[in-house]
Amino acid sequence: MKQMKIWSVIFALILTACTLHAEAKRYDVKSGIIEYAVSGGGNMMGIKTKIEGKSKTLFKEWGNIELQEETTKSVIMGREEHTRQTTKIDNGKVYVVDYEQKIIVQYDPAMLLQSKHKDLVKSAKEMMLAMGGKKTGEETIQGYICEVWETQQMKLWLHKGILLKSEANIMGITHTSVATDIKFNASVSDQDIKLPDFPIQTMEENMKNNNKNMPLMTPEQMQQMQEMMKNFTLK
Repeated sequence: MKQMKIWSVIFALILTACTLHAEAKRYDVKSGIIEYAVSGGGNMMGIKTKIEGKSKTLFKEWGNIELQEETTKSVIMGREEHTRQTTKIDNGKVYVVDYEQKIIVQYDPAMLLQSKHKDLVKSAKEMMLAMGGKKTGEETIQGYICEVWETQQMKLWLHKGILLKSEANIMGITHTSVATDIKFNASVSDQDIKLPDFPIQTMEENMKNNNKNMPLMTPEQMQQMQEMMKNFTLK
């Protein structure tokens, strides 16, 4: 469903924007391989959905190069669908693989989030604060102590800047991801984080090509999305 596809891209980019910044290190760990269990669902535009699946994150160079791979099974109005999504961060650039169209879309998070600045200079904690969030405590995920940060729409568990758990409710859809296996300072090769050999489109080109097929959002969903994007605008 196009609605689910749009939502999943928005969610991935929001989490990406939370951790993109201009410093030399995104994380306080040099490299890692993390596996997650994914669950969620809800009601988007009258369409009831249940989601379950798994994801994997591989990063090196202190998180400046990172690959996120997620595969999910969605039950939509009783019909089962399978989705694969790959997102790569490469020194500030974000690439999302569209396996249906066999293309790679290059996104500019600063442009998507309506920032007047050319780069994102806030850390995950600062971005949560910009969204009206606050630190609510500490919890342990798989033996690692995490700071817990919350806003109205999402809750993040961060260990040295690395996301080990997230809970979000965006446009009527909930999404939970929790780490099940963590290997820090693991060996990650260029081959491990290689994208498929698909042509690359910019965000503007992709939106232009797909605009006529884009589903409409309800006024409430549009308002919620606009508010979230506004909160990401850098001061």
